[in-house]
Amino acid sequence: MTTVLLASVLGSLWTVAAVLDAPPSSYLLAWFGVVLALVDLRHHRLPDALTLPLAAALLLLESHRLGAAALGAVVFGGAHLAVRRVNPRLMGGGDVKLAFGLGAPLALSALLPAAILSSAVTLAVAALRRTRHVPHGPGLLAATWALTTL
Repeated sequence: MTTVLLASVLGSLWTVAAVLDAPPSSYLLAWFGVVLALVDLRHHRLPDALTLPLAAALLLLESHRLGAAALGAVVFGGAHLAVRRVNPRLMGGGDVKLAFGLGAPLALSALLPAAILSSAVTLAVAALRRTRHVPHGPGLLAATWALTTL
């Protein structure tokens, strides 16, 4: 059942990206995003074996604007690191590492909307699950995919 759901969601995201003629980073975010979101929702962790290759691949795909991509990664990741430093219970280390990679494909003007949208998605997941303890990774991934694709 999970495999069918995973394939359906991935196929839907790729179809939307293809129809909208989205950048290559959108397809990469769809694939990694579905897998990472599923892992984070089930196990409350984002494995380095997935987050670090995603970050490297996103930077590579953004090599035509490497300076802006690196700055986006540092600003988005740095903001999440600051939250983690202030209150480690609010954000996991995997979320911080993920945010560094996800900042690369985003324009600087999209970083604040990405933070707001990712928080809204996380709050929606919390409301659906009726708990306060939900992972933030799925929200980060959904917001970044939406802002790079739409």
